[in-house]
Amino acid sequence: MPVTNGKVIFNSVPEGYPEPGKTTVYDNSEQIDLESVPIPDGGFLVKTLYLSVDPYMRGRMREPTKKSYSVRNSSIFLLS
Repeated sequence: MPVTNGKVIFNSVPEGYPEPGKTTVYDNSEQIDLESVPIPDGGFLVKTLYLSVDPYMRGRMREPTKKSYSVRNSSIFLLS
């Protein structure tokens, strides 16, 4: 039975506070079938019930030209 494989996508660098729908976008267009999803040998499938994005992530949501103590990352958070 297919289920929605929703994800929160970091869409753009925020100026001020992040805005849902602008700087972060929720995408629920992908479906996966839990009975037939390919899982590599030794792998496992995880269902995320709650997701917390720490203030640490703010430093990673920056323009690449700005210095930060952490490496810039464009993140995709998978939700179920």
